[in-house]
Amino acid sequence: MSGKLNPQKRNKLIDDILRELRQGRTFFMAGHEKPDGDTIGSELAMDSLLRRFGKRSIDIYNRQPVPRYLQFMPNCRRIKTAQRVSKTYDVAIIFECSNQDRMGNIIDLKKQARRVINIDHHSIHTDFGHINMIDPSASSTSELIFHVFDRARYRLTLTEATCLYVGLVTDTGRFQQDNTTPDSHAVAVRLLEAKIPVADISRNLYGTAPVSAIRLLGIALSSLRLAERDRVAILTLRRADFARAGSSDEETEGIINQGLKIPSVVVSILVREMSSGRIKVSLRSKNSFNVNEIVRSFNGGGHRHAAGCTLSGSIETVTQTVLRSLSAAFRTHSASAR
Repeated sequence: MSGKLNPQKRNKLIDDILRELRQGRTFFMAGHEKPDGDTIGSELAMDSLLRRFGKRSIDIYNRQPVPRYLQFMPNCRRIKTAQRVSKTYDVAIIFECSNQDRMGNIIDLKKQARRVINIDHHSIHTDFGHINMIDPSASSTSELIFHVFDRARYRLTLTEATCLYVGLVTDTGRFQQDNTTPDSHAVAVRLLEAKIPVADISRNLYGTAPVSAIRLLGIALSSLRLAERDRVAILTLRRADFARAGSSDEETEGIINQGLKIPSVVVSILVREMSSGRIKVSLRSKNSFNVNEIVRSFNGGGHRHAAGCTLSGSIETVTQTVLRSLSAAFRTHSASAR
């Protein structure tokens, strides 16, 4: 399935989803590893919808805990952390996972779930569910969950609207990224009508940070260098940098976007050493440059302007490997523009 999901097809899929939600008795939910605002917002909103249906046996698990910057979200303590879940369920609902492995193999969907609902908006995906509602034209999974509520004719509560708005605003980069569409704004209008505390949400997401995160940002900025005729900004963080700042991996949120503020920069890269010793490479781009195509050759994924991958090697060798791919892409991009 690719391209925009037309309203008729979307409504048919939502009807199928609603039937499973009403018929099932036990439910499991999970999102991708290192959950973000869209993952958490989708999980919490769907949890609320299930409770409206009178369901009480609902387990929400992610491989990592709710990030600190999202812990203001209502009912977020319902989300648990596990490496593996042994129970079986009537219905498993998986958010934002391009494949089953993306959720960290918390559960064996074939053996532990009678029915699987797969909801995603990424361009790279697999139809691993019995029901696959996938729309790469949607800004976020939260935008798709909004349509589930709308189709069910349920007026959003303040809590549900807050959760969906967090997913919408974080996955569109505060409505600044190219995945922002008229549909995104139309959904935002409906969420605002529920009287969500927009200023408080914004303050929690973007206006508050612990000292350790500020220190880590300073260290990352001091590593900044430019490449490819100043079109690429590179920021690096080593494990020693995290220790020096007293910081954690989740406090890298937003650092990569600093590179894109430089007028000449088209691609910003954050290369960071993980506690496992592997190297996480995150890429952000602007204009028409597609970083998703870059990471696909490294078994990574994401969006056109926001993608990432994890590689083995030193920071230096991994950075050079990614830069070679970027250099080739710039040459191709320049040639096609002539």
